[in-house]
Amino acid sequence: MDYFDNLKGKERFTEQGDALVFESEIDKVYLDTPPKIAIIDHEKKRTFVLRKDGLPDAVVWNPWERRSKTILDFGDEEYKHMLCVEPAAVEKPITLKPGEEWKGRLELSAVPSSYYSGQLDPDKVLHG
Repeated sequence: MDYFDNLKGKERFTEQGDALVFESEIDKVYLDTPPKIAIIDHEKKRTFVLRKDGLPDAVVWNPWERRSKTILDFGDEEYKHMLCVEPAAVEKPITLKPGEEWKGRLELSAVPSSYYSGQLDPDKVLHG
């Protein structure tokens, strides 16, 4: 999947693999992402499913330790318990002329199990 890395001057890269695992600051815009994205929380054994329409891209962001200390309303350890995944239209922004309409949709649901626990098939979450 192609993405812009905001930590590297919005340079474009390609990433391969079925899952994104991060262990440091991340600020990427993934382009032309699937309409369903699974966010697996191994620690709490739960999965969040993000469904989106009208927004082709997805921003993935976590400030990690150093940057979280610069965010005034963000606790020093909160980066360990958060992940921002938000649908977006970055590569091809949506521009409307007067009187035009646009519709987008975001649905977020939680599944009380996770791939880690062996109770959730990630293919069913993403494609089922």
